[in-house]
Amino acid sequence: MRALIAVSLILMFASANAENPIDTLKRVAETGEFRIGYVPDAPPLSFHDSKGNVVGYSIDLCRHIASTIRDDLGLESIDITFTPLIAMEDRLSAVENGDIDIECGATTVTLSRRQRVDFTLMTFITGSAVLSRKSSPIDNVDDLAGAKIAVVPGTTTEDVMRRVIEVNEFDVDLQLVESHDEGMEVLNSRKVTGFATDRAMLIGHVFRNENAKNQYALTRSALSFEPYAMMIPRGDTKFRLIADKALASLYRSARIRRVYHNWFGRYGEPLSPIVEAMYQFQAVGE
Repeated sequence: MRALIAVSLILMFASANAENPIDTLKRVAETGEFRIGYVPDAPPLSFHDSKGNVVGYSIDLCRHIASTIRDDLGLESIDITFTPLIAMEDRLSAVENGDIDIECGATTVTLSRRQRVDFTLMTFITGSAVLSRKSSPIDNVDDLAGAKIAVVPGTTTEDVMRRVIEVNEFDVDLQLVESHDEGMEVLNSRKVTGFATDRAMLIGHVFRNENAKNQYALTRSALSFEPYAMMIPRGDTKFRLIADKALASLYRSARIRRVYHNWFGRYGEPLSPIVEAMYQFQAVGE
């Protein structure tokens, strides 16, 4: 009997959620507020500048989405609020629970994450890599043998590193760190041999410190394929459509290349053919 009651309650809760999905556009229309979640230490995707402002490539894209929502809803203005989120689980939960409207950082699209949230059109493509010091470089996968590598738990890079270790039967000591900033800290203090995360963020961390950029080495090839997109509430099709509309219009214009240059090109990172192709393939017409 108790089991039947429990099952009934679960079905009722699921039915209620299905009937009352998150309606982001309705909430924004009523409040005039657009809530952005971001990773505060993921340059050049999302981070704090010297004045404490939230900036970055992903932030620029989300500001464009906000402007499109403002125009679509006929609002005179829209207030953007930012919520810093670091751990992957915290970012997923914030979107699921409706605490934020969109997550604008450096999140890889995966099928397991799509069970909990939806994603916009892709926003970037990169791959996992390992940053090391030039005095003890890790140039390729073979150099990982016997190394001590820092990695943020719950990320796709952690999964990649564990697969690399298993497949190659390497003796690698994975040191879990809470943030990208902590990963850089333990690398610089020589507590680890390398710090593994997405290549795009490693480049951002290195070039934030011009005096240090010649002190590091980066693995020559990426260890994985990481397609980025913005996380939004699952089932909110109207919001996803307008977010995709905003991104597609940006990809159809020359502005996206200016945005790319502002956050990657100025650091000497040319627009790769795969990212260029991503822009072109997703420049969907009206």
